[in-house]
Amino acid sequence: MFSFVESATSYPESQMEDCISSALSNPATKSISKDLITNYCDCALKAIFDENKDIRESGYECAKKNFN
Repeated sequence: MFSFVESATSYPESQMEDCISSALSNPATKSISKDLITNYCDCALKAIFDENKDIRESGYECAKKNFN
């Protein structure tokens, strides 16, 4: 028997929307695709909410993973 479960997130959806909106309006990330920004936001929010990591450190690590 197999069961499939969609991935669950512990962060509020509004946080994801805010992150994406902020990144899309930032001149430094204007040339980055929405998909990469979404991946970045998911990575950072998971680190912050699920792993209790520092906000700045999480943002930096996820930026390195998604934007380089």
